[in-house]
Amino acid sequence: MLIVTDLTTDLVPAWDTYVRQSPGGLPLHLSGWREVLQKTYSYETAYLLAQQAGRVVGVMPLFLVHSRLVGYLAMTMPGGLCAESDEVAAALINRAGEIARRAGAKKLVLQDTRRCWPGDIQSSSDHVFWRVSLPDSAGDLWRSLDSNIRRQVRLARKNKLAVEIDRTGSGINHFYDVFSRFTHQAGTPVFGQEFLTQAIDSFPDGFNIAIVYLARRPIAAYFQLQMGRAMYGMWGAALRETLHLRPAYLAYWTILEDAVANRYRLLDMGRSPAGSNASKFKAQWGGVSSPVYRQVAGVDGRQNGAIPGGQAQTDGRFQLLMKLWPYVPFSVARYLGPKLRRHVPFA
Repeated sequence: MLIVTDLTTDLVPAWDTYVRQSPGGLPLHLSGWREVLQKTYSYETAYLLAQQAGRVVGVMPLFLVHSRLVGYLAMTMPGGLCAESDEVAAALINRAGEIARRAGAKKLVLQDTRRCWPGDIQSSSDHVFWRVSLPDSAGDLWRSLDSNIRRQVRLARKNKLAVEIDRTGSGINHFYDVFSRFTHQAGTPVFGQEFLTQAIDSFPDGFNIAIVYLARRPIAAYFQLQMGRAMYGMWGAALRETLHLRPAYLAYWTILEDAVANRYRLLDMGRSPAGSNASKFKAQWGGVSSPVYRQVAGVDGRQNGAIPGGQAQTDGRFQLLMKLWPYVPFSVARYLGPKLRRHVPFA
């Protein structure tokens, strides 16, 4: 018999073991993010665990968002749910729908799932993720790269850029300074540094930060999660005015080199809009792309409507915000950004 229950403290080890061992398991499926969400945003969470014959067969990290921008939603963490079969996924989705209905949420959203789960769900896919398989040595990795990539890395070094890999959290201020300035330039409100601080506290051995310096000034920074034998790119950016120095190329080469040195077998470079410059940049590193889906189920027979996150591309309010945001003073944008992002998490 297939049973879906709420995650309890005694089942946390079984949940995390399942995620770490499942082919579809991702770092954002881990149970520790529940505490991160509660401490950072005070979200109500409903972490759902599917069991069959006493064995974990699926998990669904769910949280509820009261948003004035996109409405009251029940949402998964990015990565959606993790399940052994369509049957298990359907059971988790049905239970999540019941929770959303009782709470008064208008939609159930499976965010950035790597698998398009079947059922009465509206699906869209305008993003892809890139995965690079890693060889046994940095030398083999270097020789496998396109000659243009190697040339760009050499140019970055000639420009006297240097990269540091931080696994202590001491580089979080430099990372956040670069990332918040980049998002301000791009017209996107940034999430709060507290979110990253809570993540580091919850996963002290599950992250690294690559920071590119020009004469000790941080000009690019990338935040990776680590799980099993894979490394996952989550957030990162290079300041636009420094792109001619090639910081992104040196950063990604160093991340790859570090992954090989630490015996990781895969670098998941994360999602990017299909056909975007970011996606084209990632394509150069010899990886393979696959679609990322966003799925929405209506609650109480309501129409699914626009998919949160995708609204930023079509909603006039979001478009206007993105146009005006770079003109907001940076200090003000850095203060207001986290307050706005609470209403549109992980968009």
